[in-house]
Amino acid sequence: MARVGEKYFVQQYMQEKYLHGGAGFADAERIFLSRGFQPILFPYHHSFSLWAKLARIVFLFKMFMTIKKNAVVFFLFPMYARMNEILLTWLQWKDVRIVCYIADIDGIKDGNEKLLREEIAFFKKFRYFIVHNARMKEWLYKNVSVDCNAVMIGFFDFLAESFSGQRSLSSDVVFAGNLAKSLFLTKLQFLDRNGSTLHFHLYGPGQTNAILSQSNVTWHGAREPYSLPATLKGSFGLVWEGDGIEKPSGSLGHYIQYISHHKLSLYILAKLPIIVAAAAGSASLVREYKIGITINSLYEIEETIRNIPESEYMEMQSNMETLAKKISKGYFLNNAIEELIQLI
Repeated sequence: MARVGEKYFVQQYMQEKYLHGGAGFADAERIFLSRGFQPILFPYHHSFSLWAKLARIVFLFKMFMTIKKNAVVFFLFPMYARMNEILLTWLQWKDVRIVCYIADIDGIKDGNEKLLREEIAFFKKFRYFIVHNARMKEWLYKNVSVDCNAVMIGFFDFLAESFSGQRSLSSDVVFAGNLAKSLFLTKLQFLDRNGSTLHFHLYGPGQTNAILSQSNVTWHGAREPYSLPATLKGSFGLVWEGDGIEKPSGSLGHYIQYISHHKLSLYILAKLPIIVAAAAGSASLVREYKIGITINSLYEIEETIRNIPESEYMEMQSNMETLAKKISKGYFLNNAIEELIQLI
């Protein structure tokens, strides 16, 4: 194990504003900054003028000369700026250790095989990784290299205040995120059977008439993410993907098995026990920490809730309290960074 020199991170997300999952990426960069990592932020981020391009080229050479051998550089993937990719490639020539934090794999998420091949080829350039969970780690070893060094975060950190009250048991279910990509939300009406009390509270952008016209749905708007834990209305938080209600389906339904959703951390901070697809990569975490229930179909939700004793529901909330404190303080990424520094 070589001595680790100065520590850097490629800043891509922190300066942006988000209404859903991107907040987790920005928080990750804030955690790097809080640890004293030096940011690498190319100038004129949103400009494509000739002057901006020249300024970025000058900055590229400056950073290449500044960052010394045995330094370590962390970055979040996806990484869209070509200059960032060039810099990382050059730095590897100097024996700078590069750590890829896989936040998303768009090729799987979008069902785009060509893009996925490009992403895998990119991953093959690196040896050190931060991944979501055990399923993503297995995928990495199988598709990239068995010689990878990968550590897991388990939960996304979310640097927001947690909900301080108590939830009451009911059939009110929360779903927060980008509603436009969650096509199953247009089919919630089929869960509204005779005598049903099941109701869905939706938060986020991308609402459509097909979603809002359903009698068992209330949309509460798109809100600033850091205010959400204290303002969500309901008793359970739903983690589900794809276009089907009988099972997670489509490319997003397939992708669910590899990721730990940012909304999972949101629900924990909001003290909303989780309802998660049994096929999801985070389902094992929900079972391990006893913070919710797993289902195979959305048709199972109402009966499952009906069979939960009040005491068990309260215990789920109690089990979330320690996790919420850790998530809101950046514990999980900090822990992964410490593990990786030891590996390097």
